[in-house]
Amino acid sequence: MRRSIIISILISIALAPIAIAGDDNKINQEWQRCVLAAVDSFPQNGGYYTGAKPNDTFKKTAWKGLHQAYQMTLADPWPVIDLQQAQPSFCSSATYLALVKALLMWDKDHKISREAWLAMKPFVGIVDNMNPQGYYQSDGEGFWGRMNGNGPAVAVTIHELKAGYNFTAYRGAKTDACKEEPNERYLTDDEWRNLPIWQQAKPGDFMKIFWNRDDDSGAKIGDNGNKGDLQEHGHSVIFMGIDSEGYVTYWSSNGPGENPAEMGYGMGRCDKTKIQRVVFTRITNPEKFDNAKKIVPKNVNQYIYDLNGKKHSTTKELKKHCGIK
Repeated sequence: MRRSIIISILISIALAPIAIAGDDNKINQEWQRCVLAAVDSFPQNGGYYTGAKPNDTFKKTAWKGLHQAYQMTLADPWPVIDLQQAQPSFCSSATYLALVKALLMWDKDHKISREAWLAMKPFVGIVDNMNPQGYYQSDGEGFWGRMNGNGPAVAVTIHELKAGYNFTAYRGAKTDACKEEPNERYLTDDEWRNLPIWQQAKPGDFMKIFWNRDDDSGAKIGDNGNKGDLQEHGHSVIFMGIDSEGYVTYWSSNGPGENPAEMGYGMGRCDKTKIQRVVFTRITNPEKFDNAKKIVPKNVNQYIYDLNGKKHSTTKELKKHCGIK
């Protein structure tokens, strides 16, 4: 089922015209195909787990699986990605590995340097010859820490690298406590479902979902560290299209659910009204990932770093750090 869906999407992309009217309309069709081909190379399911220690259900963590999947030494020109090792998983580990896998598929001319590939390797607290101190990258630290962050972390990283552009939509807050402006209006279901952004998005775009919850937490960007406050509830995914019922379809590691051992890599779908805020990221210049060589393991993106237990962001700040006008 997944393969047939992706093949049909690949065909539609191959036949689609390339828009070049402006930076915010550009589509790199070859890159979009590489993303979808990368998604299709993943195993199905494999388990969903965000815990830091093995347990009775999962004999290893997703963090260890991520480390084992990204196979590279100091002497290698680029990594080998073993997706079978990357099980269990969680949403941002899935989209990160899909990105790296797509880059390897795309980079036939080796435009991305060894130094950049070395910088993109995740440091997850495991000692090896590239990480002799066993350094762990928190949100916002290094390349992996950026990709794994709260809020629009992927979008901020792509903007920082100058590898593409971002676009966003926000339904508004339901409650006065969550409104950023006194006159902020919560869009009706019809207004939200019919926003042009859903037609602008293309299969292979990266997508950050902020879930629409009854408690209005979907209006929040990041986590301010205060236990009594509402915090962000989100999902890092790859957009796959709008189905015949008007539902958003996406790929990621999905979970946890009632049986996380049977979850993980796969397709998901939801009504647009289940989403309160969305940020799409479209990569148009994958060669710019060579700029990752400037992001050493302890280099910090302060905006992403602060969204992990220090502060919430405003919509204005989100747009600024994502390069959205």
